[in-house]
Amino acid sequence: MTAAALEVRDAAVSYGGVHAVDGVSISVEPGAVVGLIGPNGSGKTTLLDAISGQVRLSAGTIELDGEDLVDHLPENRADLGLVRSFQDCRLYPELSVEDVLLTSEDARKPVGVFATAFQLPWARRREREKREAADRAIRSFGLGRFRDHRIAELSTGTRRVVDLATILLAQPRLLLLDEPTAGIAQREAEAFAPLLRRIHEVTGATILLVEHDVPLVFSLCTHIVVMETGRVVAAGTPDEVRADPAAVAAYLGASSEAVQRSGVHADHEQHLARADLRRVEAVEHTAFVTPDDD
Repeated sequence: MTAAALEVRDAAVSYGGVHAVDGVSISVEPGAVVGLIGPNGSGKTTLLDAISGQVRLSAGTIELDGEDLVDHLPENRADLGLVRSFQDCRLYPELSVEDVLLTSEDARKPVGVFATAFQLPWARRREREKREAADRAIRSFGLGRFRDHRIAELSTGTRRVVDLATILLAQPRLLLLDEPTAGIAQREAEAFAPLLRRIHEVTGATILLVEHDVPLVFSLCTHIVVMETGRVVAAGTPDEVRADPAAVAAYLGASSEAVQRSGVHADHEQHLARADLRRVEAVEHTAFVTPDDD
């Protein structure tokens, strides 16, 4: 699937007198990885909610490949290839990892009760394809030993990996990631940099990443947007943002310590990541979900 272009113009979301998003404009080229950073309450997640259709704009426009999304429900946007994650990993806690992945495939490739009950050839083929896709995702993310584990039994970091696997099954063209490292151990968070980079390489999807881990954002993204109190206060390449007084005042702080606060230097970040999350090594170019044959 081809990567999508995102255009946000003068977007605003208000709750009574509170302007959660206030005149934000962002342009994301197809295949780009853009970071969205800022302090808590700056409107980052609300902007993702507006892009994905969880909340309605008070003003402005959002376009995906030139198509206005204002009247599109979240499920309609998903049909266009717009896929997002949430901070709290909204998975079924009572299901196993394999069942969660199969449920994700069921939503994308539904099969009727009649066709399933009578074992119609096309229904059997579709069910086989779902299991093959789930197996590829399990192998790709190194989740084999967790295949039969209930989601509730997994660590927060492993649940995040399962969440990413379900997202990849949806074959995104535009991927909105809302703090994928939130609440997980620091060394597991460091391992997400090569994992997210690999996801981008394999899918080619456009990515808009909201994240508080500044080193991860600066290492992954070619363009960074800084928000404060619902507005964009700085934007540019990592070097430009790092040197922008508005970005420093709003979020980065007065020294380089904020940019290095994870304690991982860029020169050996990937080495430590591989050591801490061996499952990432299983990812291969062809191991992710392949396009439909239909």
